[in-house]
Amino acid sequence: MWERYNLSGQQAMSSGKSADAEAAFRLALQEAEKIGPHDPKVAMSATNLANCLRQQGKFPEAETFYKKAIEVKEKHFGPLHHELIGVLENYAKMLRGAGREKEAEKLDHKAKIIFSKK
Repeated sequence: MWERYNLSGQQAMSSGKSADAEAAFRLALQEAEKIGPHDPKVAMSATNLANCLRQQGKFPEAETFYKKAIEVKEKHFGPLHHELIGVLENYAKMLRGAGREKEAEKLDHKAKIIFSKK
């Protein structure tokens, strides 16, 4: 079911149907959490949901899911793994959209450090 919900969310986002995408990504996250709280699918689902929320301007809620994705990825892959780069960059975009430039710069810096270690 996770794959179906995730794909449905991606298709809805591509079609500009952000409310449908949000609903699908929420279901994908619920399915992923049944696998285990630190499964990479949880991080992917949380990231997709956060990106969807960011694009709708729902910054406080998006931030919650970016933090969740980072936490899961750090526990699964380690704190300096390249899997974190995309989430950090998208979280930084959200912070900029919320007018929180200094916080965004810190995330960009961390992403650059990780990238340089690849």
